Parts: sequence; structure tokens; C-alpha cells
Amino acid sequence: MTSLTVEQLQPWYKKQLIRKSAEFIKQAERSYRVVEQALKDVQELVKAFEVEGEDDPESTGIAARFGMKLKEIVADFYVEKEITYESTENMQGEIQRFIQELWGAGARWIRRMDKRHKVTIKALDESMKELAKEMKRIGKLLYDYAWLKDIERIGGRITTLHDLTFSKEIFEEQIRTVRLKIQTAESDSQNAKRAYDQFSETSNVAELLSLDEQAQRISSLLRMKLNPLKKQVKRFLQVDTGVRVGPSGQIALTEYFDDPYAAIVKEAEGCPGLLEGLKGVEEAIMADKLDLKDRLGRRAVEEIEAIRKGGLQELQTQAKDIEAKRHTYAGSDVYKRSEQLQAALSETQKNLEYHRNDLLRIRDDLERQITKVKEFKARIETEVLEAFGEKVAIELEVSLEPLLKMCIIE
Repeated sequence: MTSLTVEQLQPWYKKQLIRKSAEFIKQAERSYRVVEQALKDVQELVKAFEVEGEDDPESTGIAARFGMKLKEIVADFYVEKEITYESTENMQGEIQRFIQELWGAGARWIRRMDKRHKVTIKALDESMKELAKEMKRIGKLLYDYAWLKDIERIGGRITTLHDLTFSKEIFEEQIRTVRLKIQTAESDSQNAKRAYDQFSETSNVAELLSLDEQAQRISSLLRMKLNPLKKQVKRFLQVDTGVRVGPSGQIALTEYFDDPYAAIVKEAEGCPGLLEGLKGVEEAIMADKLDLKDRLGRRAVEEIEAIRKGGLQELQTQAKDIEAKRHTYAGSDVYKRSEQLQAALSETQKNLEYHRNDLLRIRDDLERQITKVKEFKARIETEVLEAFGEKVAIELEVSLEPLLKMCIIE
């Protein structure tokens, strides 16, 4: 077994490839020379189409335009200097394109030319026939040496393996850059939190911040107290019971069962709108207009009576007190400063999270790269054995695995 580094593998492979493709290159060289000569012949023939004739200027102009088109087609013919299976395959395609474009232009111009170009056109036809013959020879050569194409592809995979393993510096630079950004973001986040905590300790913002929590608690209690009436009220609003309730009562029934906290804050003391609406519900239940089970009816009447006796009064007082404080704080410097510090803290935390995710993305890219390296290494070793009958072990000079540790944030 031969052990080779990736750097050593490339020249070793080229040496083996030259040995394997020697006969193919020898035969292909002949075709390259024939094609090169055919292109030179066409370039010489082009000069004959550029000769001006005073007796038939129209025909002369047509021939000149055809000649210019031939120059373009010849100039577009591209073949790589290094002879390989791939370049020979490309040349076959170039010959086919060349012939098609030339006779495509000829079909447009040749019939309109003067007879004095007949000899030149015939010579051009002969050159095209020779090229067509050579194209067939190339086709047979490519068929006979089709196995060489797979061997040449090994070289591309070796190049890819080299690029994959030697991308370590790029990854290291990316990781260093992101870690520096994380350090900066952590420092900014700590400073923002320190400023916010200090502000909270030295001002009455703590009370301000607790208002939302208090409001949420009261809202939950209101929903619990009104929940036993939810089905009955919904039924009352959907069915024509014949019981008439004023606009304020109807609105209260809708709003209290949608957002009870907002509704009770807006209501006057004692919740007159809600009581008016619930009185209508009670009358409908007592008149048996809601088609409810006895248990639901009795429960509703009991809850309505409890509310009528002031069951929501304490919650309303607390809710209105909270909103009064919110109104007072809303225009204060304390409230504005609290919002600013909260926004700054939130922004630094988002920024920190973004850079941490960026580091995780690099880690994922690294893991994919490491997997690719392993796959390419194994595939190249297998293909080299099949192509050259020699067992080669590829040694990776550069390992990407240590970089994974750099992507971990403690």
C-alpha cells in the first residue's frame, strides 16, 4: 500500500494518468493536427471571397459578407491545447457546431454568388467533408477509450478534496470573527442589564413594572367569575327572547365576555351597564326563554345575584386604580427611561443570540465539510484502486475536527 498526502497525491495521479492515456493522446494528436489544418485551409479560402469584382458588385458584396461570417465561425472554434479525453470530446462538439454554422450561412449566401466562386466553394466543401470524416474518427476513438473519462474525473475529485481540506484557514477566520462579535455582544448585554437593574433599584419603576402583572391577575379573576354565565349570555344574545335590554346593557354583555378587564375599567362605578344586561338575562331565564337545563339556569341566577350584591366591586376598584397609575406614569420620565433601557437590553440580547446562531451555522458547515472530506477520500481511494490497480491510503495533512471545539460557547 502507498501512503500519500493530498499534496503528494496530485502529482502521483497525473503521472499514472499520463501512463494510462499515452496511446489515446498519441491517436488524438493526429486528429488535432487535421482539425488545425482544416481551419487554416478555411481561413485561406475566406480570402477568395473578399476579392472585389467591378462587373458584379452585388455578387461581390454577398461573397464578402459570407467571408466575414466564415471568419467569425473560425474565430469561435475553441479547443484546449492540452489533449485529454474531455478536451477531445469537446472538440468533437466544436467540429459539429462549426460544420452546421458554416453550411447554415452557406445556405443563405452561396446560391446568390457569382459562378467564379464555384471553385472556392467546392474546395470549402471538401474541407468540410474531411472535417466530418475526422469527427467520425474522433467519435470512434472516444468510444474505444470511454473508460478514460472516468479516470480523468478522479483528478477533479482530488482537486475538490484538496480545496475541502485546505479551507481550514477560511473557517478559522470566520470563527474568530464571530467569536469576537459574541464577546462584544455579551459585554453590551451585560452593560445594558447592569444599567437597567441599577435604574430599577434607584427609582419607582418596580411598581410601574408590576402594574401589568397586577392587571393580568385581575383579568384572570374576572374571567373566572364571569365564566359560569358565558353560555347563558351567549344564548341570550343569539335568541329572540322577547326581553328588551337597553343599548348600554347589550354593549356591556358583549364587551365583558370579550375583554372583561377593559370593560370594567371603562364602566362607571357599580357596573350599571353589566347589571342592566344581566337583568335581561335573568328575566329570560325565569320566563324559560333560553331553553337551558335547570342546573345552568339556577347557576346563572345565583351568579347574577352575587354580582348585583357587589361581587365585582373590589376588582373594579383595583382595575381603575391600576389604570390611574398607568396614566400617571405614562407621561413621566421614569416610564420613558424604563422603556428605553428595556429596548436597549432587548436589542443587545437579540444581537447576542444572532451571533451565537451564526457560530452554530459555521459549526454545521464544518460538520458537512468534514463529512464530504471523508466521502471524497474513500471514493478516491476506491477509484484509484480500480483505475490503476494500486492501493493508496490518503493521509490528510489538515484536520477540520479541532475547529468544532472553537464553535462551542461556554
